[in-house]
Amino acid sequence: MESRLCMNCFAGYRPEEGELCPVCGWDNGKAQVQGGLRYHTELASRYVIGRVKAINGEGVTYAALDRTTKRVVEIREFFPASLASRRAEDQSVVPLSGHEVEFERYLQDFIQLSKGISRLRELSVVTSVQDIFEENYTAYAVYEYIPALSLRRYVENAGGSLGWNETNRMFMPVLTALGLMNSLGISHLGVSPDTLRVTKSGQLFIAGFSIASIRQVGSPLAEELFPGCAAIEQYSEKAVCGEASDVYGLGASMLFALTGHLPQEAPKRLHDQRLMISKEVLKALPPFAVTAIANALQVKPNVRTASFERFKTELSAAPAIVNEVDQTEAIRRLPPIDVDLPQNKGLPPAVWLIGSCVVTLVALVIVATMWLGDAGMSIGDIQKIFDSGSASEEALVVPNLVNESYDEWVKKVGSDSYQFKLKVSDRIFSETVEEGNIISQSPFKGETIARGDTVLVTVSKGSPTRTLPSIKGISFADLQKLLIKNGFTPVQEEEASEDVEPGYVIRYKDHVEGDSLDYGSTITVIVSSGPEGQAGG
Repeated sequence: MESRLCMNCFAGYRPEEGELCPVCGWDNGKAQVQGGLRYHTELASRYVIGRVKAINGEGVTYAALDRTTKRVVEIREFFPASLASRRAEDQSVVPLSGHEVEFERYLQDFIQLSKGISRLRELSVVTSVQDIFEENYTAYAVYEYIPALSLRRYVENAGGSLGWNETNRMFMPVLTALGLMNSLGISHLGVSPDTLRVTKSGQLFIAGFSIASIRQVGSPLAEELFPGCAAIEQYSEKAVCGEASDVYGLGASMLFALTGHLPQEAPKRLHDQRLMISKEVLKALPPFAVTAIANALQVKPNVRTASFERFKTELSAAPAIVNEVDQTEAIRRLPPIDVDLPQNKGLPPAVWLIGSCVVTLVALVIVATMWLGDAGMSIGDIQKIFDSGSASEEALVVPNLVNESYDEWVKKVGSDSYQFKLKVSDRIFSETVEEGNIISQSPFKGETIARGDTVLVTVSKGSPTRTLPSIKGISFADLQKLLIKNGFTPVQEEEASEDVEPGYVIRYKDHVEGDSLDYGSTITVIVSSGPEGQAGG
C-alpha cells in the first residue's frame, strides 16, 4: 500500500500501521482546524499545506512541505477572521462586506512586515522569511522551520528557573538582534516566553512575528497581547509603541527565565510596580542585573530604558559571565555601583576589612530595596536575607506541585505534612499539561516558606481544542454530561426517527464525531423524538 505524508512533520507512514506518525507522534486522523486550508492544498505550485499550528487576529500558521527543497517550513497566511471569510469552493480569502479597505491596508502591512523580516536572514537568532507570494486573494510568508521549544516550556523543563549565567548567555544575542531590528523600523511588540524559542543546542531565537495592529488595542483586528510582557502603551490605541515596548517585553522574559514567573499585567503595575522575587533568587543575582531588568520594566515609558543599546550597557556593568558560586558565596560579591570603598590609608587591616564589609552590605540592601519596592520587604527583612545560620524551625520546604493534580493537592494542604495554603493565580490552556494539573508554582520546589504561607499555582485548562466524542448508542442526557466535561456547550434539537429510540442521539448538526473544535464551542445535537406522530407521547 502506498505511504502517506504526516501532516505535521511530512514523514512517510503506512496507513495499516495506524494514523499516528511513527516519527513525531502526530495523529493524522485529526481533522484540519475549522477555517484552515485543507490538508494537501498546494500553494505557489511548490508548498504542500499540513496542519494548522497557530491562529491569531492576523492569520493562520501552517506546517508545510517545500517540494523544491524537500524541507519542512512554516507558512503564515494573512487571514484576519474579523475582516474576512474563506470561500469553500476555491479556499480563497474574501473580505467581509464593508471591510474591503481595511483588509487591503492590513494586507499591505503584512507584506511589508514579511519583506522587512526577510532582510534579517543573516541574523541567526531571528526566524527567517524565505519566500513571500500572493495567492487566493491574500498573501503568504514562508518561514524557516527550526525544531525548538518555547522559552516557557524550556524553563518549566529546567525546573522552573534558569541561573544568571545561562540566562545572560541566551539573551544577549537576542537583545542585540532586537536592537538592530528596531533600528530598521521593525518592532516585534510580542516578545514573550511564548514567542522566544530555544533550540536543541540551547540557542534562543525570536519567532511569532505579526503586524503591529494586533499587538495594540483599538484596531478592528482581534488583539494579541501577552499578559505580563505587553507594555502599558500597548493597552492604549493612541500611544506610540516601538523599541521601548520591546525592551519591556524582553525584560519581562528575562525575569521569567530567572524566576519562573512574569510581572503582573502593566495596567495593574501602575499602582504597584514591585517585581516579586524570592529571597533565594535575589541572593543569587548580580546587583547590576537586578537594576538593569528593573529599569527595563518601568511601567511608564518616559522613565523606562528606551533602547536595547542602553539595556545591553546596563547588563554589561560586570563581566558577561559571572563565576559560578553557591548562594552563600553569591552574597559576598561586591556590587558594581558607584560607592566609594574605604581606602587603606594607614588603617589596621582589621578596621579596613570591617569598613569594606559594611559598605558592601549597605550597597546590597540598596539594590534589594529597589528590586522589592517601597511597599515590599522592610530593611530589617532584607537584612535577614544575608544572615547566616540555619533556617527557622517554622520554615517549610515547598514540595513539587508541577504536573500534579490541583484537586488532589487541595485535599493535602493544611495537613501536618503540608501546612501551607494553595491559591490559583491563573487557569490557562496547555497542549502539554493535563487538564486540572498544575503548570507552574510560586514559590518553586525546594524553596522555604513560613507555615501558613500561600503557594500560587497556574492550573491547566487542557487543550484549547477538543474532539467531539462518539454518539453511537448514547442518550442525550449522557452525551450532554460528556460534552460539558469536555468544555462544549450542548444544545438539543428534536427530530422524528423510526430507527433511534426517543431521547437518544441521531447526529451532530453541522459537525461529525471526531471534529476538533475550540473549547467553549456551542454544539447542536439532533435527538430522536421517536416515530413520526408519537412525538411527546
